Amino acid sequence: MTKYSTELKIEVVSKYLNHVNSLLGLEKEYDILPNYQIFRWVKLAQKQGLEALRVKHTKKEYSFEFKLDVVRYYLTNNQERTEAAARFNINPSQVYSWTHKFNEEGIAGLKPNQKGCPRKIPKKTKYIKKRAQKIELSEKEKYEEKILQQEAELERLRIENLILKKWLPDIHVIQ
Repeated sequence: MTKYSTELKIEVVSKYLNHVNSLLGLEKEYDILPNYQIFRWVKLAQKQGLEALRVKHTKKEYSFEFKLDVVRYYLTNNQERTEAAARFNINPSQVYSWTHKFNEEGIAGLKPNQKGCPRKIPKKTKYIKKRAQKIELSEKEKYEEKILQQEAELERLRIENLILKKWLPDIHVIQ
């Protein structure tokens, strides 16, 4: 069961967008904690409309391509997780999870896992091979992973360069 109903979310966001109350005022009025929850709802409603605040009662499974698109968008655009999540209508913690998996395991971390319980008594030869063997990536997937990592590194270097230009504008190289 969800903590906040669809009607409550719409009411709170409508009050904020109509300048009836501030985020802190709404937080106290409706006793909504943590305080950034209302901010998430507002961002989501601004990006996709009030319909996006509807409570979903089904578990959604995301495709490998969708996960890759979300991670690519988050790493290459200089935005917060909340804004990236609002763009794709997912939870910000999901953006963090997929990005973390991508950073740890690469593109293979975004592939779907096998469902169900493992066999109680595995066949030894197959079991050993499965444990030793990692997920094999196709040439295209390896290439996409390399490009995505390079795009993220390029964005990080751009930001670093902007920071250095801002803080060190008067330093010139002496030749």
